[in-house]
Amino acid sequence: MTTRQRIVDAALLAFARYGYRQTSMEAVAEHAGLSRQALYRHFETREALFAAVVEELHASALAAAGAAAREARQRGADAAGVLLAQLEARSATLLARLQGSPHAAELQDENSRQCGALAAEAGRRFVAQLAATIRAERRAGRLALPRGVAAEELAESLVAAARGIKSAVPAPQPAAFRRELARMVRWIVTGASAPAAAARRGRRAPSSPA
Repeated sequence: MTTRQRIVDAALLAFARYGYRQTSMEAVAEHAGLSRQALYRHFETREALFAAVVEELHASALAAAGAAAREARQRGADAAGVLLAQLEARSATLLARLQGSPHAAELQDENSRQCGALAAEAGRRFVAQLAATIRAERRAGRLALPRGVAAEELAESLVAAARGIKSAVPAPQPAAFRRELARMVRWIVTGASAPAAAARRGRRAPSSPA
């Protein structure tokens, strides 16, 4: 593990334990087993360190999502199951790193205030990853989309559905979130596939006798 990675891991632990406002650079250095001077050689400010933590969280979530899609495909899941695994893995990874922290709400507020551009870019990367999965499922003949519907459009719809479920009031518990997400993913994928499947059936239908 590199020194930078050790610092980022220590910072995540410190932020989760103490919150953003109560976490000092000295506390992070102590958690990382470094001097303050060594820490400042890598990160000059607490804001820069927080941004690195957020970036690391999103990178981990993206990697977990990709691995989950591959594993689901290997298990023989259908296209909706593969996409669901991808969505669930990203969400679970982001939540797990801060699960149990009494400062989760504060950290989310700081994330929105400081790291909006990072979060937006991470969202774009995830949509691109989902779209790549959709195209792979289409090439394998496991998913049909009507003409004119792009993989990116379906990916954006799936992400919007997951975001909508998360924003419900009160916030759903993890098990309820998974159930509702599974239902929404299957509805969206089935709805997107239905016009293409109907069109194929129409092309195969025999001509009516004269």
